[in-house]
Amino acid sequence: MNLRLALSLTTILYSTVCQAQPPTLNLYTFESPPYQVASQEKGGANRISGETADTVVCAANRAGWATRIRITPQNRAIHSLERNMIDGYFAIDPSAELDNIAERSDPVALEKWYFFTGGDKAFTNNLRIGVVAGSNEEAWLEANGYAIFLSVSSPSQLLALLKRGRIDTAMMDERVMNRLRYENDSEGAQLNAHFVRYAPLYLYLSEAFVSDYPDFLGTFNRTLNSCMAGQLALSEEEERRITELSGRLLKEMNSILDIRQIIDAGPRQESFTDVMTIDSQWQALSPVATPELAALILALPGSKALQAWQLSHRGLVTEVMLVNDMGTLAAMSRLTSDYWQGDEPKFQRVIESRAPGANTGRPLYISPIRYDTSAARFQVTASAPVLSGNGEAAIGVVVIGLSIEEALSDSEKY
Repeated sequence: MNLRLALSLTTILYSTVCQAQPPTLNLYTFESPPYQVASQEKGGANRISGETADTVVCAANRAGWATRIRITPQNRAIHSLERNMIDGYFAIDPSAELDNIAERSDPVALEKWYFFTGGDKAFTNNLRIGVVAGSNEEAWLEANGYAIFLSVSSPSQLLALLKRGRIDTAMMDERVMNRLRYENDSEGAQLNAHFVRYAPLYLYLSEAFVSDYPDFLGTFNRTLNSCMAGQLALSEEEERRITELSGRLLKEMNSILDIRQIIDAGPRQESFTDVMTIDSQWQALSPVATPELAALILALPGSKALQAWQLSHRGLVTEVMLVNDMGTLAAMSRLTSDYWQGDEPKFQRVIESRAPGANTGRPLYISPIRYDTSAARFQVTASAPVLSGNGEAAIGVVVIGLSIEEALSDSEKY
């Protein structure tokens, strides 16, 4: 092989390798353990990890992009985003300012914000509030008319000020506070937590990036739920409250509606092959268009009754489905993404609980938290068996979707 040929092959090989490298998404974020954590790798390079950072990297990778993430103060990050000096910034509470200069993804994280008070101090409206300067919490407090007594540079300072009585209450994410207390060996110190809100946080992409790569955001959003799997678990107390609330709602629904009759009146396919064919067509059309069978189901009297019942719990109940024992929809309050529900835990867990020899002590199944793109909110589903007239066999499953923030904020009201 002569030198010229060798050089040509090397050039072609190098070009092929370069072309195979995915493009890089340049992002800014801020440090907030356990969500975004800065560390140093061998050689001194900074690495950003943590639950939210890992979610963003996962979704970007599945969309065909590598990532470069750097820690930056919020003001500088917003300045850079506005001038298209970076591709994106996360994890941010939505704001009108950012919505005017950038494109927002579906949520990349869900935080639980609390007011923490020391000792037995009662929570009142005139407490001296402490918050981290430039944080999502500070922006939310200001937007909602709270008087901030003191802004500090880090969450650890807030905990110290709270312990010394320099502030009456600190507002921050529950897991950030739990981590601080563990690291500062102050888990034994008495703190009272007063729930404020579930805070969905987002990735904002610059206008220039969205213009240059218009398909990226749709692909990124579609992978988020799977990339966040396992991170949005309910605590034991939250699951208890959701279970109690769901039980009351299902009891109310059963007292008003003839659930068995609605299932019996719904469509039923002759074979599993037919179910799979219809489900494929349904998924291909929904939610952009309403499949023909979906329109027929939505027009049924039973679906109309479910819609009316959902409307009576506006904001709390996000959807209602009745599923027959084949796992297919018999009635629904709104269009769903799937016709066949038989492969999902909300159906399988409930049907399995009615199998011979199964433990039927807990027939209600509560799902993990998921972001529902069609409803644009985080929700959980509660499902329970619909029993035959003699109370033995399950003829189907009733499923209700609940807005997680509404359910936990107002569970005592319902």
